[in-house]
Amino acid sequence: MADINNINLRLIDTTVLLIFLGLMRHRKATDVAREMGLTQPAVSHALKRLRTLYDDPLFLRRAHGLEPTSLAHELEPRIRRIVRLLSETLEDPEEFDPRSTATDLRIGAFDYELTTVIPKLVIEMRTLSPNIDVHAYPLVYSEALDALVQGRLDLAIGYFDIPPRNDATFVVEDLYSENYVLAGRRGHPLLTANPTLEDMAQADHLLVSPHGLIRNRVDEVLRMQGFKRNIRTIVPSLFSALSIIENSDLVMTLPERVAQRNEQRFEITYKPLPIKVGEFQLHAVRHARDANSPLHSWLLENLRRIVSR
Repeated sequence: MADINNINLRLIDTTVLLIFLGLMRHRKATDVAREMGLTQPAVSHALKRLRTLYDDPLFLRRAHGLEPTSLAHELEPRIRRIVRLLSETLEDPEEFDPRSTATDLRIGAFDYELTTVIPKLVIEMRTLSPNIDVHAYPLVYSEALDALVQGRLDLAIGYFDIPPRNDATFVVEDLYSENYVLAGRRGHPLLTANPTLEDMAQADHLLVSPHGLIRNRVDEVLRMQGFKRNIRTIVPSLFSALSIIENSDLVMTLPERVAQRNEQRFEITYKPLPIKVGEFQLHAVRHARDANSPLHSWLLENLRRIVSR
């Protein structure tokens, strides 16, 4: 890549950046020209300037259109962030209008939130902010914070074992908290009454672990009491886990709200845990650079309202 110095920076203006993002979205120069009210030669000239600046073709011609290079994919979140910051300098925070704001939001979430919280958020935003596009991605726990730092995500939603509260790089919001329960199929002999610690230790357990861990907080608390869970199955997805316990004698620990909302759909039942393991907390994490962003504050306000229903 060529050095980015003051001379090279003169090759860049806002239109060039918007053309780059348009090419990433449409993959055709004619579509970008039409969308932005430009001529196709103007789009081609902007692309030539970008190729010179970054010493990379950025987009390769293919039969189906333009294919972004690896560098183009790497640059996209950074350029998107620059355009957003420039846009925010022209906004009065007191006059933020979601209906007239045109941008996109990239949200990472674990599988339960992807199928419960995100659909409600998208439906609501289609009404309140029709020009804001939502891009939702499966959240990989080990990569979530890096994705926020690099601008690949605007918000990460999920349960974080150790939320980064003491790191000034991030802002952590607690969306809700609740107790854990022990869940299994309807008619499970362990769940006809409140189970004891001994009952829980002797049962065969299923563990949901999107991070690949084989233990969690429940196991640590049990160990301190001299007990150990018999974990027989580990799966990465909550909904595959619910389907498994519905049709087997495996049991699992769940946040109470998750069990309550799925007991009819999956024909499961649940009881309180025989031991206190602390509360499940759903977190929303964003980068500190967005702490005062009217857009992100508005997003979180809607998110809090949705999860409180």
